[in-house]
Amino acid sequence: MTKPKHEETENAQAPEEVIPRNIARFGPSMYLKGQLSGEEDLVIEGRFKGKIDLTHNNILVSEGGNVEADIRVNSISIKGSVTGNVTASGKVFISEEGQLKGDISAPTISIMDGARFLGSVKMGKEIEGVSSPKTETGNLFAKEHPVEEEKGNKRREDTKDESSPKFSDY
Repeated sequence: MTKPKHEETENAQAPEEVIPRNIARFGPSMYLKGQLSGEEDLVIEGRFKGKIDLTHNNILVSEGGNVEADIRVNSISIKGSVTGNVTASGKVFISEEGQLKGDISAPTISIMDGARFLGSVKMGKEIEGVSSPKTETGNLFAKEHPVEEEKGNKRREDTKDESSPKFSDY
C-alpha cells in the first residue's frame, strides 16, 4: 500500500537539515562571543568572536561566515572571512572567495588565486604537534646551487671582520 502524498512530504527533510551527526553547524543567523571547544567537526555560517580550540577536528568557514578568533584546529577550509591567528596540525586552505587576516602555523597551506591573505606563514617541524618528515631530504640548497657550495664560507676581501658571506655576494 502506498502512503498518501501529504505523509511523504511531511517526513521529507530539507537539504540543509541533512547534516551528519559528527558535524556541528553554526547557522547564518547565529552570533556567538566566547570560547568554543568540542569533539566534532564544525561548519560556521554565522558570526563568531573569541577563541576556538578544536585541535582534533576540522572547521569549514562558509561563504558569509565571519570569524574573529585565534583558532587551534586539525584542518581549516576558509570560504568566508577569518581575522585571527590559525594554528593547524593538518592543512589550512583558503578558497578564492576566502580571506584571512592573521598568522598561519601549519605543515600544509593552500591559498587559491583570488584569496585574500594578510599575515605571516610558519611551516615545518617546529610547529607544535606536527611530526618531522619521515624521509631524509639532504641539503637541497647545495644540490640546486652548487656555486654557493663551492664558495663556502670564504672571508670577503672587502671586509675587515671574518663574517659569513653576505646575500649580496651571490
